[in-house]
Amino acid sequence: MAFASAGGYTNLPNGNFSSVIYSKKVQLAFRKSTVVGDITNSDYFGEIANQGDTVKIIKEPEVSVSAYARGTTIAAQDLTDADFSLVVDKANYFAFKMDDIEEAHSHVNFMDLATNRAAFRLADQHDQEVLGYLSGFKQSALHTNADTVNDTVNGTKADTTAGADELGWQQTVTP
Repeated sequence: MAFASAGGYTNLPNGNFSSVIYSKKVQLAFRKSTVVGDITNSDYFGEIANQGDTVKIIKEPEVSVSAYARGTTIAAQDLTDADFSLVVDKANYFAFKMDDIEEAHSHVNFMDLATNRAAFRLADQHDQEVLGYLSGFKQSALHTNADTVNDTVNGTKADTTAGADELGWQQTVTP
């Protein structure tokens, strides 16, 4: 949009000056907080390499505590060596394309924005799958890209394509 000029004003007479300003700030979606990462452990991520892997984990032994009175004969307990299998039976991914020219000439860092959003989507899907599993709810398909009003900014991953294995969102514990 060109500005109107007063009569006799000759500076930049062709009206090529543009008053359009492109903000370097981006409108980020509100994001709900994810919880599964905060209430579960990820101790076995280094031992898991691929979807389909099974990791045998030994459980901590149960130890009985008995009341003691002076003169009580103490009986030692035999410990049991129970275990369970952690089966990696789910994996999610994201992938997007970014042209070098678009990246070089953009006024915002779309790579960072897209990976940040994708990392949140992986965490959100992880929440849905794990909490759904624990509550007995079967999810029919991955959620769509439709955003809700309840969405927060989380960390970023500096790669255009990151698989679930790289971010560790894929595991489900089967006791």
